[in-house]
Amino acid sequence: MYRKDPFSQFRDFINLIENRVHALAESYDIEKLAGPQGRVVMYLRDNSDKEIYIKDIEKRLKISKSVASNLIKRMEKNGFIQVVPSKEDKRYKQVVLTELGKTKTQNIQDFHDEMHKQILAGVNREDLEASFRVFARISKNLEKKE
Repeated sequence: MYRKDPFSQFRDFINLIENRVHALAESYDIEKLAGPQGRVVMYLRDNSDKEIYIKDIEKRLKISKSVASNLIKRMEKNGFIQVVPSKEDKRYKQVVLTELGKTKTQNIQDFHDEMHKQILAGVNREDLEASFRVFARISKNLEKKE
């Protein structure tokens, strides 16, 4: 029987996860929130006690001002966020979740909980820790190439 090389097995594993994530994201109605938009709404949810500005989102996502501006425009168009004048300093624009955005954060949390449950079913602590060590090593190997 033919045995695939480790890289092919890893690529197949990544594809399997991506396919499952996509299918599950559809079932939780969060397809538009699978990438940066999802990270922003969760960041806003987790920091709801603070005023968050576009500059904070740039830093959090490590993106340029222009990329952040386009992201914010898309999110406003999708109805997830609203940009309002800061209560503390009217020169700044605060980014806040809309009611739709708040609803979507719960969908995202439910999605994450379900993904963790499915991915980690039957995986013991020792195997999980070994996986973390392997992924850390792979990450270091990839960082060396940049």
